[in-house]
Amino acid sequence: MDINKIEDFLVRAKHKDKIANAYIIYGGEAEDRKRLAAFLSMLVNCAGAPPCLECSSCRQVNGGVHPDVKWILPAKSILSIDDVRAVKENIYITPYAGGKKVYIFHVDYMRDESANALLKILEEPPFYAVLVILSSNLNFFLPTIISRCQKLRLNYRLPDNLSGFTTSQNEFAFMLERARQKKFFEFFRAVDAFVKKSEREDVERWLGMAAFMYRDMLMGKYKMADTLLLKTEAGAGIEGFDKDGCVKALEYLLEMKDRVKYNINLKLGLESLFLQMIELK
Repeated sequence: MDINKIEDFLVRAKHKDKIANAYIIYGGEAEDRKRLAAFLSMLVNCAGAPPCLECSSCRQVNGGVHPDVKWILPAKSILSIDDVRAVKENIYITPYAGGKKVYIFHVDYMRDESANALLKILEEPPFYAVLVILSSNLNFFLPTIISRCQKLRLNYRLPDNLSGFTTSQNEFAFMLERARQKKFFEFFRAVDAFVKKSEREDVERWLGMAAFMYRDMLMGKYKMADTLLLKTEAGAGIEGFDKDGCVKALEYLLEMKDRVKYNINLKLGLESLFLQMIELK
């Protein structure tokens, strides 16, 4: 669903006094999920519906300093038992500002121990609490967790800002072409230089930008409308993939993008990715 339609849905829920105690916001882009969580936090704590964006409560949410809105951002997006225990210790204390307490979990995975502890909170949350789980994929969580939450699925959309896409995609294509041509000294040197200058988050974003090349290529093969394509001026040297090759390339890229979060060796991971991709047609 479009983010604006979800916001309208939540506004109507507030008018009817039907705001749920727990939501899973999934799909779409990470920034859209965060925006929607912030909107919900303002909505439940502002006198207006939609939120006015100007009162003290709205400004505090926007500034990330609202005393009753807690963002839980676990390391590597994996919810730990300690994260849940911290919420449990805090959630049964009544709101400081007299409105709703909102707990926003920005996670992609829960260990069984932490999932079971969170489930106990979801089963009987205090009436003033709203728990929000943000994730790229609904399938990361136990069915018992999902069943306790109202699901809000965001549509995927093309990025609004294409800054850096052409440079990143050309850099990726250069490395792939060197590997294809068996110019391994240049290939390994390029990967090494890239890893040395990049943080883990940079590599994750870079792989996401590269994935759009193969997405565009695949959609072009199916004669999709130009409005659905990113159409950056990049990717010279990656031509020649058939439909199956494009799909497999996307799978490799998105799998590596996810693995980057989990402390893999970046240099070895990227080298392995490219050596897999040169086998594709």
